Amino acid sequence: MAFRDCCYNHSMSEPALISAIVPTLNEEACIESCLQRLRLAGADELIVVDGGSDDRTLELARSEADRVLVEPGGVFQQMNRGAREAGGGILVFQYADGILGEGAGSEIRRTLEDPAIAGGAFRLRLDRPGLFYGAVSLCSDWRNRLGFGPFGDQSIFVRAEIFRREGGFPQDGVLPDHELVRTLHRGGGFKLLREPVLVSARRWERCGKWSTLLRHWWYSALYLGGLRRSRGAVIRGTEVLRKVR
Repeated sequence: MAFRDCCYNHSMSEPALISAIVPTLNEEACIESCLQRLRLAGADELIVVDGGSDDRTLELARSEADRVLVEPGGVFQQMNRGAREAGGGILVFQYADGILGEGAGSEIRRTLEDPAIAGGAFRLRLDRPGLFYGAVSLCSDWRNRLGFGPFGDQSIFVRAEIFRREGGFPQDGVLPDHELVRTLHRGGGFKLLREPVLVSARRWERCGKWSTLLRHWWYSALYLGGLRRSRGAVIRGTEVLRKVR
């Protein structure tokens, strides 16, 4: 079945369960609150996939999550592993330093009542005040409206059936999150919700605001230039988690 047919023929006559998949690496400072907020947001199943933490992340995750898995190799490999193990009909990929509002689960289900929609994401809002971070959030909105994006920290959600059929996040991609969204867009069924996800600006603070911005532009330029699949580019998947520590 073609992707478009799969997307348009899908029906959600009954509310699907939401499986939230959280990739982690040394997230003891925020994993408990992340999982608790996901419950409040309406997640039915919480799956933590750890990349090799050497702090208390695993211990704390086990007190809140339904399943805790270990999968080395980078954030996108972790999320693919979680998706394979998930039991819900809707997958939400949530980074540990992001916060969804309490109505997020209901909004996701409401969005996917439209059988034409395969998935979506939330608007980015960084948790630091100031002109720079406000501009980053605004630019993110414009980038998404132009069909380029979002990044993985925007709580991407997708029908589990479609995610698995399309092969999940590509492991050799320059921007695996963009590649998945591009696939969903090709089916005509990706929606950016008005509600924001509040994301920690810690990576911007630790790695430097401008160097982080330039790194985003660099990967985006590679992607727009046609370099979408490269064995060496999978390094990005590890950087996303490791560079903030």
